[in-house]
Amino acid sequence: MHFLSAWVLAGLVLVPVIFLWGWLAPRGRPVIVGSLMLWRRALAAGPVGKPSAKVRLKDPLLWLDALFLALLVLACARPAVQATAPGEPVATIVLDRTAGMKAEGGGKLEFVWYNLRDRAAGLFKALGDAPVRVVYVPDESGQVRSETVPASEWLARGPAPWEPVMVARDVWPVVMAESVARRDLPVIVLTDLPPAEKIPPGVFVIATGRDSRNVGLERVAVRQGADRWWLLVAARSARGATGAANLTVMGDDKVLTVVRDFLAPGAAVERVLTISGLPPRELYVGLVGYDDDFQDDNAAHFVLEPAGRIRVLLLGTPDPALRRALASREDTTVVEGAANTPAAGPAAGASTRVVAGPQGPASETDLVIACGVALPADWQGPAVVIAPPEAVGPVRPTDARAPAEWRVARSHPLAEALYLEPPRIGIVRQYAVAEGTPILLGTPDVPLIVTWQADGARRMAVLLGLDEPTTDWPRRPGFPVFWSHALDWLVPKDRRAAEFVTFRPFAPLPGTKSVAPGKVGFADVGGRRLGISFIGTDIGFRFGFARDDSAAAIEAVRGSIARGQRASWHELWPYLAAAALLVLLARVRVTR
Repeated sequence: MHFLSAWVLAGLVLVPVIFLWGWLAPRGRPVIVGSLMLWRRALAAGPVGKPSAKVRLKDPLLWLDALFLALLVLACARPAVQATAPGEPVATIVLDRTAGMKAEGGGKLEFVWYNLRDRAAGLFKALGDAPVRVVYVPDESGQVRSETVPASEWLARGPAPWEPVMVARDVWPVVMAESVARRDLPVIVLTDLPPAEKIPPGVFVIATGRDSRNVGLERVAVRQGADRWWLLVAARSARGATGAANLTVMGDDKVLTVVRDFLAPGAAVERVLTISGLPPRELYVGLVGYDDDFQDDNAAHFVLEPAGRIRVLLLGTPDPALRRALASREDTTVVEGAANTPAAGPAAGASTRVVAGPQGPASETDLVIACGVALPADWQGPAVVIAPPEAVGPVRPTDARAPAEWRVARSHPLAEALYLEPPRIGIVRQYAVAEGTPILLGTPDVPLIVTWQADGARRMAVLLGLDEPTTDWPRRPGFPVFWSHALDWLVPKDRRAAEFVTFRPFAPLPGTKSVAPGKVGFADVGGRRLGISFIGTDIGFRFGFARDDSAAAIEAVRGSIARGQRASWHELWPYLAAAALLVLLARVRVTR
């Protein structure tokens, strides 16, 4: 048994005081008699002694008073028994194992993770055998994984859990998710550099800090013309880089061009190269000829695939939930433009993945989604209009309003995308739909989603607003499911132009259960040729000061340990308080 407020037990000293008072101060009860003559005779016969201490200590009221006081003091001391062992983690430790941790740090011939392990050793010794939740970003398979293990045991495993995995991944979204998921646990981040933004409460950073000498590619994009193609290359170098970097472009193992002194130390450059002929099947773009501490982000490997990503041009004022639903797909690039933005050509070319293919020039947009605005007059491809303000295709708005009904046309190819629980839909604006137009959702009197074809391209009209007064559909789980199916139906793979595609190491491969290899370069996976590179990452570009929140982290963990211990004890004071109340009632009854 354990007393959570043990200092209250000092009150038990009053129990022997009660017995001492009962022994020294005899008590009697007043008795009404008819005459005092008998007492006078008794006094005349000789002295009358006090009742003996033995008789006085047998008084039940004395024992009830002492028992009541003892039970009250014990209840206030909060006795408890341990119901469960404190096995819950007392802290979450996010370990950065990304490729950047393998860079040389601190001007020494040691990798960053060596210095970080030495810096964090004192923290783990202070935690002792307390269980901690360790989150690996990433693990050996390239995925985020967590485990709960005693801190001392994990530290004794040696260097293996600390060794970096050659993956480009951002640690801080994982940190923020952990801090929100378990607000009662402190989150300790072990990384090379703290973030520039403000760190939320409950997150503690232990970072080695370093100056990078790295240089690497930031962006590579391709665009094709009739008899030539253009290559956009953007790269950046830290100030500590030594020597200029040359740019080499190879296609199908042939050198296409070499640009000498392409990138100077501490500079950032973005250039467009014009190359004659059709783009190759395999494209290599690399920076060579300088001293660098992380070589893997200095080259980009691309493979031309016939069914590439879906490029979506958003017009108008899209609902934030729609943006999130479109961005949730790995193979979708979303670009937002003004209502008068042309649907094709350079004006829509904000995407970094410009299409190129053997069948001639292709548009930079696969699908246009107009939210509350009209479609561009020059767009002839797949399109979606949401709450169109004017007539479009077979749809014509009216001035009437009517309550809507969630009725799905089961024969429609997109019906399976609306299988989840129906959302709430209020009164909506009515539209007149041409006879024979397929209605996916709604009724002929109040249509909600209709589809049709124009010049061989599939189109869809969502005839209701996505704002909260109209419907809660964007807040339902079925909303992103529907848009994922709709994108595949509106832009089938055979209608998507070819483009250059590269994967990050260990990245999931769309449409399969496999992941990309962990080594940069070209590789064959399941009969498919892949390009693996760190293109688009900022590994090596970051530099900053060291940070050590160990002292604050230890205090936070001690508070978490105390909360965990309290949660594992079962308190008994309610039972003792109830017993003290019964004793008090018994004393009152005896007194009567």
